[in-house]
Amino acid sequence: MKKSGWYQKKRDENNYNKEMEDLTILDYEEGMLDEMMQLFYDTVHTVNARDYRKDQLNRWAPLDVDKKFWQQRLKRNVCKVAFINNIMVGFTELEDEHVETMYVHKDFQRRKVAANLIDELLQIASERKYSVLTTEASVTAKPFFEAFGFQVTRVKKKLFNGKDFTNFQMTKDLSLC
Repeated sequence: MKKSGWYQKKRDENNYNKEMEDLTILDYEEGMLDEMMQLFYDTVHTVNARDYRKDQLNRWAPLDVDKKFWQQRLKRNVCKVAFINNIMVGFTELEDEHVETMYVHKDFQRRKVAANLIDELLQIASERKYSVLTTEASVTAKPFFEAFGFQVTRVKKKLFNGKDFTNFQMTKDLSLC
C-alpha cells in the first residue's frame, strides 16, 4: 500500500487533515469493481446533477452499468483508487497520455481526494516521460482541471448513449512542470 505524498502531514491540525493523512491510493483490483460502480453512479447522479439534466445523467451513469466493459477497461488502463479510513472515496484512470476518468465520492467532495489522484497521474506521466496529458472534462470537472493547469483546446458537443453532452477537450503541457 502506498500513501499519497501530495499533502503535508501536520499532527497538530484538525480532524480534516488527520483524515487526509489516512488517504491511501492503491492500484485497481477486480474485487473493487462493484464499489467503484456504485461510487460512479452516486457521484454522477448527485455531483453532476447541477450541470446536467436527469435524462443525460441516466445515460452517462445507468443503473445497470456494463460491468464487463468496465472490468476490461480498468484492467487495460492505469487505474488508481483512493481510500480514507478504508472507505473508497475516488478513482481515476490513465490511458496512455489521456485522463479517462476522475470520480470522487459524493460525500468526499472538496477534500483534496481528486488533487491527490491527479498528483498520482502526474507522477506516472513524469516517470513515463509524457510531454502532455489530455482529458475530456465534463462541465462539472472543467474548473478542477483548469486549477491543475489544463487548458481548454476545444469545446465538444458529443453524442453519448443517444444524448447530447458538452464537454471540454483539455491539455496540460508537462514540459512546463
